[in-house]
Amino acid sequence: MAGKQTAMAKLPNYPKLKVKFPSSGPAGIQLVESQHKLSFEAGDNIEVLCQDSGMRGCWFRCKILRVSEKRLKVQYDDILDCDGPQKLEEWIPSYRVANPDKLGTRCTGRLTVRPRPLEDSSDCSIEVGAAVDA
Repeated sequence: MAGKQTAMAKLPNYPKLKVKFPSSGPAGIQLVESQHKLSFEAGDNIEVLCQDSGMRGCWFRCKILRVSEKRLKVQYDDILDCDGPQKLEEWIPSYRVANPDKLGTRCTGRLTVRPRPLEDSSDCSIEVGAAVDA
């Protein structure tokens, strides 16, 4: 092969990938399109990624109270409102790509909202190469 070649693939339920086959050295895979939109409804349990300094990278459990075209109104399970004894509620973007981390160790193009994992994960199987938080 002479020079660089690029292959594009759109896999079902996977982001768009760009695969580079250089004339020498290892091949590389790069995410070129953010993850597909997820469909959420009021009552769904989700997790929201915090982008604020001090808690950046933490996922918080919450429940969706309302859904609009571009935002979700959520109530956090474990965060209390500073103005009272009730749980914090706020509107968040329903589709937002997370900021990259300084070390580049996290999956690029990941969303700041994801479905909550099952409580009983004894049946859970994770595919090789899947992005996980641990």
